[in-house]
Amino acid sequence: MLIWNFLLMLLFQIPQAPVQPVATPQAAGQTVIVGLDDGMKVTLVNPEFAGFIDGRSGDAVLMYRERNFHGEMPLKTISRIEFGPYRKGKPFHMKVTLRNGEQLDVESERRDFVEIKGKSEFGTVTIKHPDPVSAPVNLATRKPSRKKDLTIQYLEIPAS
Repeated sequence: MLIWNFLLMLLFQIPQAPVQPVATPQAAGQTVIVGLDDGMKVTLVNPEFAGFIDGRSGDAVLMYRERNFHGEMPLKTISRIEFGPYRKGKPFHMKVTLRNGEQLDVESERRDFVEIKGKSEFGTVTIKHPDPVSAPVNLATRKPSRKKDLTIQYLEIPAS
């Protein structure tokens, strides 16, 4: 009888569902909102940067110059970067808004492009600014104009 009760108890047990961890903004990592020229916004989680912004997520830095001053500014201190027009062979002009509300007009240092790679609602995404691949491919004897290849209008870096 004892064995029979034990078998019935095992048969009628309801398995518990596994506990799913709740994703919090801190657990998700740093996010960057990329505002594209066509008006679309893409939110990237744990972005990796290359170009005049270089590094991963919270450790990334903006390499800039302001007149004769050259520096690196951690992205943690920036809330928004607005990109100016592209001029061939010239650095990008940017309006940088710091977390304390101060605005700086700076130029990119050394490199004239930025590339952002991260996870979004679309999967893993790579965005280049300017994007040399977006223009139709054609053979020419001179360098292509990248003015029409611009993709990013601004970057927003929410506080984490």
